[in-house]
Amino acid sequence: MRILMKVLCVGCLLFRAYFPIPCMGQIILVEKGEPRAVVVKADHPSDTALYAIEELVQHVERATGVLLDVVPESETPTDVHTHVYIGETETARHNGIDVDQLPREAYVMRSIGNDLFIVGRENDKNPLRQNNPDVGTLFGVYEFIERFLEVRWLWPGELGTYVPKLESVEFWTINEMNVPALAFRSLVWSRIRGFAAGNQKLSAEDERLGFSQEGAEGYAKALEALLRRHRMGGMDAKTPTGHAFSGWWKRYGEEHPEWFALRRDGTRGHPDKDYPNVPMCVSNEELQEFTLDQWDGESVLLLGPVDRPGRCICDNCRAWDGPQPENPPWFAERVYATDDRAKDLFAGVTSDRYARFWKTLQEKAAQRDPHAVVSASFIYENEFPAPTREIRLNKNIYGEFVQWQDPHLRWFPMPDEAFDWIQSQWLGWRKTGIRMGYRPNYLHDGYVMPHFETLQSGGFFKFAYDHGMEGARFDSLTGQWATQGLRLYMHLRLMNKPELNVETIRDEYFSAFGPASETIERYFDYWEDYAFKNRMQFIKLYWDVGWRYRIYVKKAHLAFPQECFRPAQELLDQAAEQTQNHSLSEYSERVRFIQIGLEHARLASALTQIYDGSETVSEDKQDEAMEALGELVKFRKEHEHKYFSDLLHVSNFWERPNMDLDFLMDRMSTQ
Repeated sequence: MRILMKVLCVGCLLFRAYFPIPCMGQIILVEKGEPRAVVVKADHPSDTALYAIEELVQHVERATGVLLDVVPESETPTDVHTHVYIGETETARHNGIDVDQLPREAYVMRSIGNDLFIVGRENDKNPLRQNNPDVGTLFGVYEFIERFLEVRWLWPGELGTYVPKLESVEFWTINEMNVPALAFRSLVWSRIRGFAAGNQKLSAEDERLGFSQEGAEGYAKALEALLRRHRMGGMDAKTPTGHAFSGWWKRYGEEHPEWFALRRDGTRGHPDKDYPNVPMCVSNEELQEFTLDQWDGESVLLLGPVDRPGRCICDNCRAWDGPQPENPPWFAERVYATDDRAKDLFAGVTSDRYARFWKTLQEKAAQRDPHAVVSASFIYENEFPAPTREIRLNKNIYGEFVQWQDPHLRWFPMPDEAFDWIQSQWLGWRKTGIRMGYRPNYLHDGYVMPHFETLQSGGFFKFAYDHGMEGARFDSLTGQWATQGLRLYMHLRLMNKPELNVETIRDEYFSAFGPASETIERYFDYWEDYAFKNRMQFIKLYWDVGWRYRIYVKKAHLAFPQECFRPAQELLDQAAEQTQNHSLSEYSERVRFIQIGLEHARLASALTQIYDGSETVSEDKQDEAMEALGELVKFRKEHEHKYFSDLLHVSNFWERPNMDLDFLMDRMSTQ
């Protein structure tokens, strides 16, 4: 039989070589610029299926120039080679594709004869919302577009969608069922998210420095589409997290001060009755019982520490701690409270203490519900290093790894020793048996500057995936696509397909620049090398001034002085020359997009140089500052529709209230 099948296949291939007639089992959507397929929808399709069809037809047309017909199932023509059935159709059910048996977010992609079926669970809710799990049909279509059209979604908007030109779209038999490799995949996209629906208004302040209303809405919608195309989602399945005890001091501190952390001065809690982030005395049994009494017995029991370093120093709590190392790593001074600036807090490692706390309450909760789940929430600050004592947690305790505390550990690139160390902490926590997600903060970093890398952050992501990571949620997507876009694209790809090689992802990105791909690679390598060479300088600079990402804007000119932009600009000038006469203008337009990001960074650095770390500008420099701000704002307004930057995030979070830009804007308006 096998010999016969081989003969038939060879014969089919030879026959096709002389007579261009498709063979059975071959799917052909477009052949040499001609349509050979129709897209078939259910007679009463869901909103998800309709959106999936729209995406498929649009991308096929951009790739081939061919607009495929879309027909209802009851009007399916018989005189076409391939029918592409999208969504839940009667024909799919007749052929044994039962969507009720599919996992959430899963799809089936199956060929039967010359026809193709792409089917998953679907509904009439917004298919772009990341907490909507019934989008299997849409995810299957995106997989088809990526694999068979080789489309790459680099950044929001049409220019960021790279669609290679094809004469034909055809392939042989396929039969697969896929689910996302990670249970949840998300980048927090800040305030701009509210503009996607078109019902949120910019304040006059926002409009002065960044987006117009139209620009904000357009960017938000383009970003929403981009994130879903990369299959961001799973948020309905994610274990809840949060700082469970925030605000407890105000509610319970007066009546039960013994529930709260003992301070160095011998008092408990905090002098300010309204202070929200007072740590708890977790060894207190009365607190434990009260915490359980507040639990509804059905939802996840949240036990995440408050959002600040420092823990209780009472004897009972300290007895739960593991031994502190006599000679902690040089890059973890703040973690182990050996740095003078950390000693005002009890910032020693309390991982063993909190692991015991989580286990104790999980076991007590299990007496009410054997399946009770405890959320440790965020493994960071005092609990970032792995426990040193043997402790067995279980699959009903969940936490998210957040590299934090010492500035050597917060952001990439970091010292090589620190990089190795955080991997060992991940493994140490995994050894306890806790379930783990990944929730880093390092995408906050960089302001609008080309401050990024791919090697360490991509390497650690893949390491975490290989060692039990069940999902990833990044805080936050600041949207600097024209300066930090390579790393953002890498993370989107890795969250959807964590098995991909980082170099493969980089090559995908560079290929979108056509004849300038090698030059663009050199451009991004220049900045990645710059980040690695200056990593210790950056760490010292921002360690000296405190919270790095919140005040980066004040020190941007020290990290990125004007002279560092010149070599990068020369590379982009070369890339522009390489693409200017190409028949596809999109290559030169993408080079221009990167140039816009570089110029925006240079202008922002020039403005911060005038302020030189101050929140106000001196009187003798007001005219110079006003001119620099005016140039920066004018540049943003001219290019806002390119979506090179999330200008709402930049102008609101990074430049306010740290700098008195309002004063300069008011002066500009009166002249």
